[in-house]
Amino acid sequence: MPSASTSRPPPTPSKALRGRPTQHVRARVRGGCTAGKEVPVMSTAEPGTRPVTFRAMFVEELRARREHAGLLQREFAEKAHVSVSSVKQYEAGKKKPGRKFATWCDEFYGCPGTFERLYDGMIAESYPSWFGPRVLFEDKASSVHEWEMRGIPGLLQTRSYADAVIRACRPYDTEEELDRDAAARIERQNILMRDDPPKLWVVLGEGVLRQAVGGIHVIREQLDHLLSLAEGQGIVLQVLPFAVSDAPGVDGPAALFEFEDSPPVAYLEGWGSGRVVKDPREVAAIATALSMIKGCALSPIDSAQLITKIRSEL
Repeated sequence: MPSASTSRPPPTPSKALRGRPTQHVRARVRGGCTAGKEVPVMSTAEPGTRPVTFRAMFVEELRARREHAGLLQREFAEKAHVSVSSVKQYEAGKKKPGRKFATWCDEFYGCPGTFERLYDGMIAESYPSWFGPRVLFEDKASSVHEWEMRGIPGLLQTRSYADAVIRACRPYDTEEELDRDAAARIERQNILMRDDPPKLWVVLGEGVLRQAVGGIHVIREQLDHLLSLAEGQGIVLQVLPFAVSDAPGVDGPAALFEFEDSPPVAYLEGWGSGRVVKDPREVAAIATALSMIKGCALSPIDSAQLITKIRSEL
């Protein structure tokens, strides 16, 4: 997790993705456009006010293509098998759609990769450039394996804990910057509420649980949240206790992402930096280290009991 990353403006999109007043696309829209013909899709942006974020570009593209196809929001929602309220929120930029929706839009409008590329940019742009790739891996992964001994990982944090961690090393940031980054961190957790969430396996160092981040009230709430998550399906939570001697993992945190249709990728993180690992031999070594950490850790049941014990001592 980015423990105290400095807020940064969104990355500047490449020329290929910048807002276009007029764009010609090969439309195969199942609802108003003629298959195989080049048709213009008009941008709704006024000159000089083109969108500068990937989210704004996704919203503009979504609305412009729907309107060009002659579809009402209700009609489009029926075809996409989503609620009308969701379509309204997507087009207002108030709700982030899922990857399956972006992929469906590419197929529906006959523009392979367009919405999915904008979606990838939208997912990553709220984070520092070194952390954005990790968020994309989370979104695409079928399984996520993580070892952490600095703090609770972002996918498992409560909002209060996230606020406390982000504020701890950023005394000069504005309230708006702090709130924005905390909200972005919590938004990552939406992947756990999908119909097909990634399988999550996390091992925490015992010290993580005993560090009273944000004060007693905040850490109690956080430990309660961990216990609740541990009881659910799709999440395996283990604790590596202090008592384990010669335990692996002292080199630092690590994450491994597995995908259904591509090789696994690892991610290593340090102070204000992150490194994506794709070399098969290095990925295999990290996978082995994570397996050793899991083997040294308490079982999920014993881990929950330890969390409960620590919670009672606060």
